[in-house]
Amino acid sequence: MLKSISTFLFAAAVLAPALDAAPAQAQLARTFVSAAIGNDANNCDRPTPCRTFQGAHDKTNPDGEITVLDAGGYGSVTITKSISIVNEGSGEASVLVSGGATGITISGGAAAYVNLRGITVQGIGFGGGTGLRFNSGFSLTITNCVFRNNTGDGIDFTPNVSGTSNLSIFNTLSADNGGSGIDVTPAGQVTLRIALDGVQLVNNSVDGMIIDGFQASGSVNASVMNTVSANNGRDGITVFATTNNAQVNLMLMQCIISNNIGTALDAEGGGPGILRVGQSIISANGRTLLVGSGNTLQSFGDNYIAGNADGDPSPPLIARK
Repeated sequence: MLKSISTFLFAAAVLAPALDAAPAQAQLARTFVSAAIGNDANNCDRPTPCRTFQGAHDKTNPDGEITVLDAGGYGSVTITKSISIVNEGSGEASVLVSGGATGITISGGAAAYVNLRGITVQGIGFGGGTGLRFNSGFSLTITNCVFRNNTGDGIDFTPNVSGTSNLSIFNTLSADNGGSGIDVTPAGQVTLRIALDGVQLVNNSVDGMIIDGFQASGSVNASVMNTVSANNGRDGITVFATTNNAQVNLMLMQCIISNNIGTALDAEGGGPGILRVGQSIISANGRTLLVGSGNTLQSFGDNYIAGNADGDPSPPLIARK
């Protein structure tokens, strides 16, 4: 009898560390959310989906994917790792923002890749807030998304950790926000690479898009194509650069910059900032262009500039090689 008890105690001692180390619930490479049948107490697999983006995020492996099964509101989420959140034709998958909150916050590691597709982030009053804020990570890709009616900015791309970060936005609307449609304001020693194609920045209370290098050092290189910045309360496109801070280079091609109350193309600060524009329509703005000392605004000479309140001055031409 004593021998049996000793054997049992020995086995228990061996198993105890393994039991402590075992996770309460294993994470999955692909998780699912459902407004109809989801519950965050589930493990988030296909038969038993989670109810919120945050619940699914916390049960998804790094580099994994959250799939939306049906239309509904899925709550705000803080993303801390490489992950995709994908809504592909299941109806509106939304995040409602109020009380000064942020709909989607991204605070990932230096190697984190984040992909968002088919998501709507909607301010609903009650103090409003910000649609999306990117604090850290290597890459953010946004496709077929909507950010609207937030009292702050639609999208804040504000890397606050020194290093390289990438922003790519395709076929996305940022509209009716109390701040700017897109605000890029990095801090620290940064290398930012930005690409926009098919983006609509309309009816925002401040700028359609601003890139501000004042708080950073390093470089910001941005290319914007096939994009509309219109009906905004201040400027259409703004580059803000000051001496000894980040070098900002922005290229606009095949864009529409129209009906903005302020300036269509604004290159402010003491430089060095460069804004180049080609094959674009610049019309019916309060002012065509504003260039601060040390900054550069250049045209490829193939733009359509007409109907602006200041008489349509043309930017200096880029020398052809």
